[in-house]
Amino acid sequence: MLRSSSTDSSSSVPSSPRILAVDTTTAGTSADESLHNFALSPSVVSDTSGVCSDEARVISREASVNLEAPLNDYITARTGLLESEAQCDALRELLTDYEIRNFMQVSRSPEFLDFNVDHLQRLVEHDDLNVRSEADVFCAIRRWYKQNEESRRMHLPNLIGSLRLTQFDVDFLYSNINTLPGCELLVSRAVEWLLRPTARATIALRYTKPRKVLQAEEETCRIAVQTRGDHRFADKCILRYSNALSEWQKWLEIKLERSNFGVVQLECSLVFIGGLGRNNKPSNRVNRFNLNTQAWEPMPSMEQRRVYLSVALLDGKIYAFGGQDEKYQALNSVEMFDTITGRWRSVTSMSFRRAGTGATVLNGKLYVVGGFNRAHLSTVERYDPVKNIWTQCADMNEARGWPGVTVHNDHIYAIGGWHNGALKTVERYSVETNKWTTIACLNVARGSVCGMSMNRELWAIGGYSEGVLKDTVETYDAENDKWLEQKALPEVGRYVH
Repeated sequence: MLRSSSTDSSSSVPSSPRILAVDTTTAGTSADESLHNFALSPSVVSDTSGVCSDEARVISREASVNLEAPLNDYITARTGLLESEAQCDALRELLTDYEIRNFMQVSRSPEFLDFNVDHLQRLVEHDDLNVRSEADVFCAIRRWYKQNEESRRMHLPNLIGSLRLTQFDVDFLYSNINTLPGCELLVSRAVEWLLRPTARATIALRYTKPRKVLQAEEETCRIAVQTRGDHRFADKCILRYSNALSEWQKWLEIKLERSNFGVVQLECSLVFIGGLGRNNKPSNRVNRFNLNTQAWEPMPSMEQRRVYLSVALLDGKIYAFGGQDEKYQALNSVEMFDTITGRWRSVTSMSFRRAGTGATVLNGKLYVVGGFNRAHLSTVERYDPVKNIWTQCADMNEARGWPGVTVHNDHIYAIGGWHNGALKTVERYSVETNKWTTIACLNVARGSVCGMSMNRELWAIGGYSEGVLKDTVETYDAENDKWLEQKALPEVGRYVH
């Protein structure tokens, strides 16, 4: 988004008036300090040629790429004023880049409410706007509008038209946008676009694709599958995360008279593996649910009946680890389903018998973490599919049955779980050091939590504690080492992804 090429003032503008470029790489000053110093400049004016005057000082493009520190309130207060007064293209571009990258902080500042409409329009229509969801942009526009409804009403349709309206659902469009003056036609078009796919080419909307930061996330859209709800054999809920609304939403309900199964997503299908059948016996059945056609397809059964198993997908192969058999004895056996041959076969067994483990993939290896076998386990093992061997890794700091296990930023995380009750502790594993490190605790202790990495964040959703299924959602704030509570799930349960 930011271009780091430097601005050569001697060649790009006349010798008079002169622009002094402050380069943090040579002046020993941070980028934010440079911008702050510029904001404090006694006069920032323009001559008739539209370039900055002698007294103006401008930050170099190199400095702009380092604007990562928390936003300074005074800089924010001066930003709009500087941009309008300076009439300097380099400054305007620098400030706009900064606001695009820091839009969430900028839009929450009091000074944002005084932005002129052209300034705001440039920001909200930008494809690189750094937001967590399209709803963030809508809320910013609405706050700005509410500051002075009388004078800003005429600008509202154009601002709302800069939203990626197709990222909202129909209820949101009618409840929140259709009520705004002059926006009824926009809502009508967006609803038609959503409900009539075959007519989309004829519908006049400025934007139909997500912003870049959200488009990448949509392409790897995450879903969560309920393995146990309030009733063991009731229909299972499939949740999908809405980037537009920043919340988990109920997407589908499927009939599957099993619980505590394993699930992997294989292309456009979910594969349901093993679990506990209605006869209260472990199952070896495997079924495939096509998310596009919503049709079930049978698949070859596993050799071993398994409940409380863990599963993972690597290089087109499905792995089923441990679990309990018909006698509810923990297993150390492992089976692998080859999607090319369409067959299950046994691979080398784990070193430890275990059920209720967490499984994940990192750097072409499979990891199983914790679990239980009469007692909860702290042991961790790594499987090399090329060599067909298991290697023991460093134990966790704490034993955990049913932990939420996922990979985030090249580390393995073990979230919550069970050990003498539900746990709120969390730890992460470094492959490089072969060590586990404890991080901040969850706000709500839970076992069977679903851990996942999504939208550049670590998530912990759902779970079970003290006989109660949870709808709790938390994300990890790594900068401040704490967990933040998010919007609750639409339905309680144990989930996997």
